[in-house]
Amino acid sequence: MKLFTVVLWVELCVLYVVFAREDEEHNRINYDIYVTPIMVSTIADNRFRAKNPLIAWLSTVLSYKPPSFGVETPISSTMKPPPPCGRGKTSSRIVGGDAADVKEYPWIVMLLYRGAFYCGGSLINDRYIVTAAHCVLSFTPQQLLAKLYDVEHGEMVTRAIVKLYGHERFSLDTFNNDIALVKLQQPVEAGGSFIPICLPVAGRSFAGQNATVIGWGKLANGSLSQGLQKAIVPIISNMQCRKSSYRASRITDNMLCAGYTEGGRDACQGDSGGPLNVGDSNFRELVGIVSWGEGCARPNYPGVYTRVTRYLNWIKSNTRDACVCEHSIA
Repeated sequence: MKLFTVVLWVELCVLYVVFAREDEEHNRINYDIYVTPIMVSTIADNRFRAKNPLIAWLSTVLSYKPPSFGVETPISSTMKPPPPCGRGKTSSRIVGGDAADVKEYPWIVMLLYRGAFYCGGSLINDRYIVTAAHCVLSFTPQQLLAKLYDVEHGEMVTRAIVKLYGHERFSLDTFNNDIALVKLQQPVEAGGSFIPICLPVAGRSFAGQNATVIGWGKLANGSLSQGLQKAIVPIISNMQCRKSSYRASRITDNMLCAGYTEGGRDACQGDSGGPLNVGDSNFRELVGIVSWGEGCARPNYPGVYTRVTRYLNWIKSNTRDACVCEHSIA
């Protein structure tokens, strides 16, 4: 009798593992991520069927473990008052977008891999850039550089990177927790030569508001944009997003969706990690980080972004050595 009970228990455990694995495969994400495909793996991997060739490469690094920052220098009690954030100058692949002036969005960052642009990011204080976790996956700081806009000299300047920190719970299967911090080797003059973007107020959904997504990604014709592009897209509720053509289980509470039902305007390859902003030239907030989607600007497939309000405490706890800008985290 005891032997029969043991055998039955083992069989039930095996069935549980099998069904759990099937459920995991069912929920595995097979959509495009918006990274410029500068690297293509030579290893065949059929677990991902996304159109972006870089996804096959990413699937070979499922053992990724984000580096930790370790002990950081505490904030000095003599630190200067926080500089302003989210203020750009008014100016006259984003798909269906228009040309943008970097002066409008001076916090926009280009991440370079061996000198080639591949992802975007946003300057949030004097030391840190926020981007998507899949943009720093398996990289080392020495392989990357950041290009930021110097408002005083009116040009993009290159800065070295000292640390990368992808969210410890980032899932390559679902792209949940798709957020990372990039630490500059030397702090910049935030509020002077460099303008960071404001982080949002906690607890707001922003549903029903129009937002602006910006980047140097692919255009509708498939070519990489030679200049900064922007597109205005409406933010929709997660309930609405789960009623789109995405499987409802794909859209977690850590995600934010924006786009038109008919499509036509969206982020695309090369825009990954870049900002989704709300507000005007006097005050803009970072509400989303370009993460993933089904194609680019397809009908009933809104762009999916990392919801920044879900990570304010995470950002604060991992940027304690930075000068936090006003209108940022309280």
